[in-house]
Order: sequence, then structure tokens, then C-alpha cells
Amino acid sequence: MTYDDAAYFERFTKLPAANVSDGMDRLNVLDAAISPVWEGARLVGRAFTLYLAAGDNKGIHEIVDQIQPGDVLVINGQGATHRAVMGELIAGRLKSKGCVGAVVDGAIRDAADMKGIDFPVFARAITPAGPYRNGPFRAQEPVAVGSVVVSPGDFVIADGDGVAVVPRGRVDEIIDAAEAKLAQEAIQRAEIGL
Repeated sequence: MTYDDAAYFERFTKLPAANVSDGMDRLNVLDAAISPVWEGARLVGRAFTLYLAAGDNKGIHEIVDQIQPGDVLVINGQGATHRAVMGELIAGRLKSKGCVGAVVDGAIRDAADMKGIDFPVFARAITPAGPYRNGPFRAQEPVAVGSVVVSPGDFVIADGDGVAVVPRGRVDEIIDAAEAKLAQEAIQRAEIGL
């Protein structure tokens, strides 16, 4: 199975995070505190993982050139909300490399500007306080984000309901189950006149 296959992206794009969660027996869903920083944010992509020191974004600056089209930057920022680890400028740099968005277990800033450049971000908090740039950091290793272990290459599906993470070894099984759930719900909606 190749994880850059456009067919997976296309199929996941049609699925709500809730149905993806249903396809995983309602597991692998991030803590509800990690939510969209602007209304309407939605993303589908492969996890590029990063583990940062609390309130420090040196790692983001260091890995920008490693980002591939279709990547989602998934950050364990240790849940720290006292300093933003990402703002509009670094988001713009990531987007220029093909990054489709970010999931941050920590804080960000410039939320309105991120909406303006159509860069979806899901984070624990928003604060105007800027980051430090001292490190250390770890890239492309499994990280804990919102009580879920995310590995490089896992699929990330996020929308207004939150963030679901599909383990890379279970993509076929889970996407089939999620599509079946969506189809079942369409029948139920028709039956009740929705």
C-alpha cells in the first residue's frame, strides 16, 4: 500500500471525522480540547510528526524543507498553552511546501490570518505570546498528541468535530468501514426525511 496514493486522499476527503472514528470502533480520536482554530477548517493528510519542547518552535523551522505535499504537521507541544509554537508566517512557509495543515497539542497564534491563507490548524489553545527557539526537538518519531499515539505516515482526518488518526497499517480496513457507516447514515436520513 502506498500512502501517497491520491485515491486514499480522495476517499478520506469525502468522509467526516466522525465516520472515520466509527470505522475505528470510536478509538484514535484526539482529546476534544484540540479543536479547529477557525470555523470551517478541515484537513486530510499524512502525519509528519514533531515533538517540541514546551513553548519552543525551533523544530518547526528546522523541518520545513522536509515537508512533502499532502503532509499534516502533527506536533506534540507537551500541551503547553503559555506560548504559541506556530503563527501565520511559519504556516505560510509550510503551506508553500505542500503541507495541508497542522494539529498542535499546544498553542498557536494568528488564527484569523491562518484562515486568511486557508491553512487549517487544530490546536489546544490560542495565545498572542510568541515562542522560544532553543530546542530540543524530535522529528518523524511516534508522538503522543491529545492522548493518541500518532506515527509518521498515519492518515489524519480533521473537521469541525475534531481529529481522527488512522494507523497506517489499517487504512484499507478503516476507510471501508467508515464509508459503510456513511452509507448507512444516508439511508437513515432518508428514512426520517432529513
